[in-house]
Amino acid sequence: MADGKSHQVIIIGAGMSGLCMGIALLRRGIRDFVILEKSPAVGGTWYDNSYPGACCDVPSVLYSYSFAPKADWSRRHAPHDEIRAYLEDTAVQFGLRPHLRLSTSVKRAAFGDDGRWQVELESGERVSARALVSGLGQLNVPFTPAFPGAERFRGETFHSARWNHDLSLAGKRVAVIGTAASAIQFIPPVAREAAQLYVYQRSPNYIVRRGDRAYHGWEKSLFARLPLAQKLARLLVWLRGEWVLYPVLRSRSRIARALLERKSRQFLEEEVDDPALRRALTPDYRIGCKRILFSDDYYSAFRRSTVELVTSPIEGIDEQGVCSADGEARPVDVIIYGTGFKTHPMQGQVEFVGRDGRSLGEAWADGEEAYRGVCTAGFPNFFMLYGPNSNLGSNSIIFMVERQCRYVAACIDKLLVHDLKRLEVNPGVQRAYNDHLQGELAQTVWASDCDSWYKDAEGRISNNWPRSTAAYWWHMRAPDFADFDMG
Repeated sequence: MADGKSHQVIIIGAGMSGLCMGIALLRRGIRDFVILEKSPAVGGTWYDNSYPGACCDVPSVLYSYSFAPKADWSRRHAPHDEIRAYLEDTAVQFGLRPHLRLSTSVKRAAFGDDGRWQVELESGERVSARALVSGLGQLNVPFTPAFPGAERFRGETFHSARWNHDLSLAGKRVAVIGTAASAIQFIPPVAREAAQLYVYQRSPNYIVRRGDRAYHGWEKSLFARLPLAQKLARLLVWLRGEWVLYPVLRSRSRIARALLERKSRQFLEEEVDDPALRRALTPDYRIGCKRILFSDDYYSAFRRSTVELVTSPIEGIDEQGVCSADGEARPVDVIIYGTGFKTHPMQGQVEFVGRDGRSLGEAWADGEEAYRGVCTAGFPNFFMLYGPNSNLGSNSIIFMVERQCRYVAACIDKLLVHDLKRLEVNPGVQRAYNDHLQGELAQTVWASDCDSWYKDAEGRISNNWPRSTAAYWWHMRAPDFADFDMG
């Protein structure tokens, strides 16, 4: 199957979303599809992000497919290697290997007059399909700020999503730029290895204790012998997201927000004794406005005499190291960028061209938007996973993607069974949907006055879903084909 030039479906990306989509197609009896993956192995973000300390904020029992439970997770929050191995095993278990084309980058995809998507690979090869599914997601292109003089630095530099495992940090002076989700995971192990570590913080984050621990042997045995016990554990984690974390994100939920903010501040007070350092690590915005972070050991890294928090803005980089506005030029051997990803424009790795030769970039010139997070007007037979307004701040994205894959598989089934040339969301339906969505988003804490990757340059919240995951589950239970134009 994976060797043909023409398919019924092409999926771009073999990460968590792309694999889930392939399984959803197989369950529908659709077998003529190929999954194109730029990396030499499956895993997506879990292939790219292999930095020390990498793990998931969501407990493993929920950060896994509902249809593929794993009874022997080593810890409540599984480390990177274990999650990646789980995705590899899932691909084998569900028969996706014959459908995979690894080390295959997609350059461009265009919808033709014949009702097929023509996909151009970086190699120059072309393949086509009736339907195209993008599993690129929102967090896949590393962002590195353009600091003046960075090209002059004589030491080693790399982004956390492209970790240099060949470089030992032992005995070296290291600068870490950034203190968000990835950085708070790799800073503690780097602090244990480096001779000196400077952590450059632009703004502090709310951090809640993760509460990670190893699973006991009896727990693994219980999950293996009584799957219902693991389902119950999964349910409890999901309910915590729905009942504890989700209310914090609503503007009117002042009590829930105050309780979680207090919990975060108590964690900081317990871990950091120095009043000045504690003040520097204390956020000055409402909790939830930016991503809430989880860690057990980030604050304790600053107890080391070899770790210094730098809050003075970076003015530039010279041959020796990083220069900040406080007049200090701190010489280092290595600079690690923990500066996140380019979240706008979404789907930016590939040029998508829809009906009438209009690109996705042109269609989204005023901001990314989609219908139910999976399709957009002007792009027939094209679907996205983890697309606009389907990110979360309170629960597992896998829960959301499973709902999307089921919905998209039903749309593709409709396209193929009825031999449709075009299945495209109606522009008026999409407009009404997004107008209502933005009204709901205005009632969330994300709309408050703080900068975050949830917003685009104009301040429009184009990444996040404003309601609970239960609401999304109901919302995505089945396509209403009256919302689509078909031909």
